Amino acid sequence: MALAAMVIGTGACGGEQQPSAPPDPAAAARQRVLDDADAPCVSDRAQLVVIENVKHDLTAAWQTGQGDTGVVLLHQADAGLCQWSGFAGLLVEKGHRALSVDVNSRDAVEFAQAAVAHLRTTGAKRVFVIGASRGGTVALAAAAGVTPPVDGVASLSAPTVYDADARAAVAKLSAPVIIAAGADEARFADAARELHRLSVSPQKKLVLPDSYLHGVGLLDDAMNTLLLSFLADPAAATA
Repeated sequence: MALAAMVIGTGACGGEQQPSAPPDPAAAARQRVLDDADAPCVSDRAQLVVIENVKHDLTAAWQTGQGDTGVVLLHQADAGLCQWSGFAGLLVEKGHRALSVDVNSRDAVEFAQAAVAHLRTTGAKRVFVIGASRGGTVALAAAAGVTPPVDGVASLSAPTVYDADARAAVAKLSAPVIIAAGADEARFADAARELHRLSVSPQKKLVLPDSYLHGVGLLDDAMNTLLLSFLADPAAATA
């Protein structure tokens, strides 16, 4: 009985568990963003990354591809990071990086700027921003506030104001810019003409295809070719 008590006592002493490290709230928050990301187009969830803006707010983004050129893709209102999946595939085929960002919050401009920084810190030497509708407005506003400047911006069917002021942005944005809208979508075609007129960029192009389609709906073969050529040589594409 004494021996048994000694064994039990020794086991109790030797079996003491060390206290576990306290959970990391920041890591847990980032994991929640990844777990909650609305990304049905992403088969490999390891391609999802967390973007943190200057306010330390978090959002999800889908990162694919390699290469020296990175492209931030900004979706339309009420859409999500999967909206650009088709064009992202073209970018990857051309040897570029695509970073499609969830920008549904009011912090969209800050998240777009944080996405530019993310591409640069992960190896991109040239960075472009492309957005559709509200995302186009955000793209122009975000690019106008980025230092060093981005290598180019493309805006499809952007309102002049939508959670950001595109008029004020193009009045100080010197990067090469493409501003496009369907000619048959009068309100947005007028906005495109105004933004192009106000733009101070020495390399700017107004594109008004004969179409009533909106935002990413403009991504036909001709628009895809133009955008890809813009990434290769902004000066030639905007001439």
